[in-house]
Amino acid sequence: MKSDRIKNWLSAIIGFTFLVGCTTTTTGGSQLNFSDVPPDSRETTLSQAISAEQNSQYDKAIVLYAKALKLQPNDDDNPAISMTNTALFYKIGLLEVKQGNTELARKAFGQVLKDEPAHVLAQTQLGVIYLAQKNKQDALVLLTKAITTDQQRLTNQVKPVKGYVKLDEQSPLQAYMGLAIIHDLKGAHKQARALLNLILPITPQDPILFTNIGYSHYLSGNYVEAEINFKKAIDIDIRFSKAWVDLGLVYVRKGMYSRALQTLKQVMPTEHAYNDIGYFLILEGRYREAEYFLERAIELSPSYFVKANINLENLKLHLNKDIDLAYSDK
Repeated sequence: MKSDRIKNWLSAIIGFTFLVGCTTTTTGGSQLNFSDVPPDSRETTLSQAISAEQNSQYDKAIVLYAKALKLQPNDDDNPAISMTNTALFYKIGLLEVKQGNTELARKAFGQVLKDEPAHVLAQTQLGVIYLAQKNKQDALVLLTKAITTDQQRLTNQVKPVKGYVKLDEQSPLQAYMGLAIIHDLKGAHKQARALLNLILPITPQDPILFTNIGYSHYLSGNYVEAEINFKKAIDIDIRFSKAWVDLGLVYVRKGMYSRALQTLKQVMPTEHAYNDIGYFLILEGRYREAEYFLERAIELSPSYFVKANINLENLKLHLNKDIDLAYSDK
């Protein structure tokens, strides 16, 4: 069980002695107990952990990496596999992120930063977690630290471009991406795009990057560039739904409803596309147009499409009584 695995690595790693009880964890249908892990050397345990990770047995890998923390390195000056405890905490954090266990990942990366306050990758990962949790202030602090350290590393290697030094393969790209998002949220779109353009030479085939560039242009009111970048993202990965939805939003803004509808239908059912267009139009204050799309969504799926009914009911109240109500986009 997930809660049992939480007890395992928190008690083993962080030292939460108040977490007691069962110490088993489910790994692909079987149960793994901390006591079941052979009392081998640190090197052997690391080898087992790496093997489990490579086979996508992430729960098992986490337990084994935690077990390695409790084992002392052998006397071999040149072991075949060697990881510091700081590296182990970071590895555990990455695996918890992969498993969707944000709180455990946050604790693991926090432990890394206790041991090594200037650990750029841990700063980046923790900053991204805070940003996802809408904790912009803490995210800003950590991501700025990571970028500052990276820029200092790069200073003597290449020439600066518009205040920044060109990035390389070692640069924490997620930190630059995260800080760009914060700039966009603050309305500093030029600063956001300056950071995103730094990333572009390193990952020229990243649909997320082009979508973020497009959305920054969209927020600036530059719909032509927004459309261009969303289409680039789709060309790279035709299944990347975020780019399709954002492209549809551009067409709604431009009043190109037929094209918006066809675009959204690439990644959602027709009734959802009608509802989303209606919702976008509500946000734009174009209520009469929104009413048509919401009614059409209900016609297509009257029995179960709750979202459109909620939006339409609130919209009619707003139109008839001038009441400002919440709408459903979920």
